[in-house]
Amino acid sequence: MNIFKPIQIGLITLLVLQIAIFSGCDQYEEFTNDPPEITTFIVPAEVEYGETVQLRIRAFDANDDSLTYIWDVSEGTLVGDTGPEVQWTAPESSEEMVPSRVVTVNVHVRDGSEKDASKTATILVYSKPYRIAEVLSGTYRLVSKSVHGDPVQVAGTLRLTPTTFTQEFQEVLEGEAQSLKQFVTGSYKLVRPFNQNSGTIHWFTHGNPRSSVITYTWDGRFLALVFRADATQYIYNRAGAVPEVVETDDVEPIDPEPIEEDIEPEPIDPELIEENVEPEPIDPEPVEEPEEEINPDPVKTDGKPVTITDATFKTDVLDAELPVVLEFGADWCPFCRQMRPIVESVALEHRNTLVIGQLDIDENPLTTRKYNVGGIPAYLVFRDGTLVARFGGAMPKQIFVQRILDALK
Repeated sequence: MNIFKPIQIGLITLLVLQIAIFSGCDQYEEFTNDPPEITTFIVPAEVEYGETVQLRIRAFDANDDSLTYIWDVSEGTLVGDTGPEVQWTAPESSEEMVPSRVVTVNVHVRDGSEKDASKTATILVYSKPYRIAEVLSGTYRLVSKSVHGDPVQVAGTLRLTPTTFTQEFQEVLEGEAQSLKQFVTGSYKLVRPFNQNSGTIHWFTHGNPRSSVITYTWDGRFLALVFRADATQYIYNRAGAVPEVVETDDVEPIDPEPIEEDIEPEPIDPELIEENVEPEPIDPEPVEEPEEEINPDPVKTDGKPVTITDATFKTDVLDAELPVVLEFGADWCPFCRQMRPIVESVALEHRNTLVIGQLDIDENPLTTRKYNVGGIPAYLVFRDGTLVARFGGAMPKQIFVQRILDALK
């Protein structure tokens, strides 16, 4: 009998059992080893073209295994694609006026087992000029036009896409029954520095090799465009965002003809002043003795502009002893803010000869509608309760004063 054969069989059996045990332990560890848990994933929601940012991830492994990070981004440049933090540069753009695009970020976290954890996110890559142009896109109705502060009778529209414009004008020609229609089309580009509310536009009209430089201001309701070359100012109102104080459906905002029948239709003609009114507008002496001696000037100005409301309009403007220059404006109007120091200076210098009032069109719709005020700032000159002149727009102080004096001759 060979005693070595049972021993060999026993050794082989023992070896097989050991292999089975170790193999089972490995499989058990594999089955019970949890994947890493991602605790933090920091990716910006949006970046500008060419911008460089950091992408970060933090993970926790319950078994304290070493972790491997693998990053992948669909576009742009990664500086290193491993590690919990990498640097990524968004794709470049050769032009500023380009649409936004979406970039996908993938990251995998592994602990050496077959299981891993992963995260996916998207980043919006955008052009700031194009984004603002998208905000400005739409159809606008022309509220007012002025050249060097002189109002122009015109109706029209403006259509903006993120890169193109179409202007339509219908200007009334003096002595002509029909008005002249004009279409202007082209492309435009927003130029830094700017923000969503104001900035500079380069306007490229079809057929003209040179661009026009335009300053724009946008408040969500009105878009103001000022052409620097000829000081032409347009104020547009976006379709569907008509302000409460302006009846733009059936009232031409630049129409100089006031509603009241006793007001002459030509607003700047100095001959509008009634014949029985003294030609000197700055005579401080009261015309009617009884009340003037008690209260010679019902509006106490102290050399400052007076706030006028719908409730005080009759007392402080129509019944005022001195001529009143009433400014129709609003806090959001950039040209009103531009005129503010000029108006305050004139109010102080001419405090003994006239009163300057200020009326907010948003808070006082009755008076605004009554006098067909559409474009602002608008200036209406009253004398002895009668409207004798109206003009509008931002202008130098000398022209502002001259217009007032011409109205009160």
